Amino acid sequence: MTARFHHHPGRIKAFLFLVIGVTIGILAIIFFGYNMLRNDPQKLISTMQNKASLSIGKVHQVSTRDGVKEWSLDAASAHVVDETRKLMLEDITIVYFLKDGQEIQLTAEKGSLRTDSSDIEVEQHVVVTFQDYRLESDILQYNHGRRLLATKKPVKIFGTTSTLTADSMFFDLNRNTIKFQGNIEVIFREDIIM
Repeated sequence: MTARFHHHPGRIKAFLFLVIGVTIGILAIIFFGYNMLRNDPQKLISTMQNKASLSIGKVHQVSTRDGVKEWSLDAASAHVVDETRKLMLEDITIVYFLKDGQEIQLTAEKGSLRTDSSDIEVEQHVVVTFQDYRLESDILQYNHGRRLLATKKPVKIFGTTSTLTADSMFFDLNRNTIKFQGNIEVIFREDIIM
């Protein structure tokens, strides 16, 4: 018994066009979805709150309250952690805006942004620059509701004329006041001209 196979060129072409069309559609959805999330951080936050798991590069987020810009955040990459509502960040730069127009810049290697409260925690080579001062610490938290930068880890502040070390620090951005606690030591530079 001999079996005969009939080739249907029309069906094969239709199948190939269907596969190509579906592939192009999937690629278009991925491309446009990625660009939309990258260019619109609010949609990124919304996606996170729906427990979507994703990774994205070059994040930019600006926080305003009553029309006043409070901080802007840039990161080289981000990863959403569904269960904790955290956006895990790498290579972070944050600029905090004070009421008097001054700016505080913070950089760190790693950190997280809570999507429900906008609280931020950064770690690894944390550096804060403000006016002529440079602060270094291993970890730093930002409480968005209170506009408070704080750490319970040792800090070192370098100024033009002195260096200060302390066990903890609290910087109230609303009042532009800073408080140090525990083993505070100030070393003045010897080359100060009086």
